[in-house]
Amino acid sequence: MNLRLQSSWLLEAVSEVGTVDSVFFPVIHRFSALNWLSRRDFALTVNAVTASQAMILRAWLDGQNGSFSASNLQKFNQQIRNPLDLSMNPFRAWKDRWFDRQQLDYLFYWREAAFEIEEETQREIFWSAVYQIMSCWLSNRAVEMQNLCQPDELMGLILNRHGEFIRGREAKISISNCSLDELAAKEACLTVFPLMFADEETPETTLQVIFSAWQSGHDDLEHARRELKVALRKYQISIERPNDYYTFTRLSANSQITAIVWSGADLPPTLYEQELVMPLQKAFAGRYSRSRLLMKAVDRSSDSFDYQLLLY
Repeated sequence: MNLRLQSSWLLEAVSEVGTVDSVFFPVIHRFSALNWLSRRDFALTVNAVTASQAMILRAWLDGQNGSFSASNLQKFNQQIRNPLDLSMNPFRAWKDRWFDRQQLDYLFYWREAAFEIEEETQREIFWSAVYQIMSCWLSNRAVEMQNLCQPDELMGLILNRHGEFIRGREAKISISNCSLDELAAKEACLTVFPLMFADEETPETTLQVIFSAWQSGHDDLEHARRELKVALRKYQISIERPNDYYTFTRLSANSQITAIVWSGADLPPTLYEQELVMPLQKAFAGRYSRSRLLMKAVDRSSDSFDYQLLLY
């Protein structure tokens, strides 16, 4: 599940096969994986695994919703001058484990303040900024780095960065959040399937878990973790048992090229070729006449490689 989606490498490989003017991701669960790709000059259609990831994608990748307004920034990004009552904070169990006391005060305030934002798209931008701030705080805590900005200053920086990021962006992106059974094939030059294999938790999935619990207004991370695992498990495959790739072939039916990408560690490339690549080539044989497997070594000491199987 710890996928390193090397978008530039993918587009470079695909450009040798055909010209890309539209890309379709039937499934994605990491906002960061599309950060760079969303800046390219083509139409992007994305289906997020969870509602919260769909919200973050809408806020940061869909420029038609604009930036966070100056009036809302002035009204809702307030400095907390006196500590709030910790007994009233629904996230108090996270104290000193994930966040310090001041950060918890702001997480409590920001969640309550968000419900006062009338326009839904503005509220989603505000919530998505909290996701980015959580990422910053958790990353700094992991390496014992001091936070240099006050929380309200950081919120202002993130919202200004958001405005700069989406400035000039045309509405060439479509974002959904539905099951693969409900999803229809899209007209696209390239369809990309990022494969997920296991429930191994990474810093990014931990962030998703904490954010989901925060947005729901409780501190029960085990509940949020179970919900995320259940959502992701619907999209996971295994190299230890046969897989039915009918959904893959159905969703790529209107695509000129299909790319299947994954990251693997502690298993030799030959095992992936035998247990994954060959069955995929067989499943797509009726749709595509050619295929190409590319791999890039990331860490040879752990047999860590990135893979992309192109079918065209």
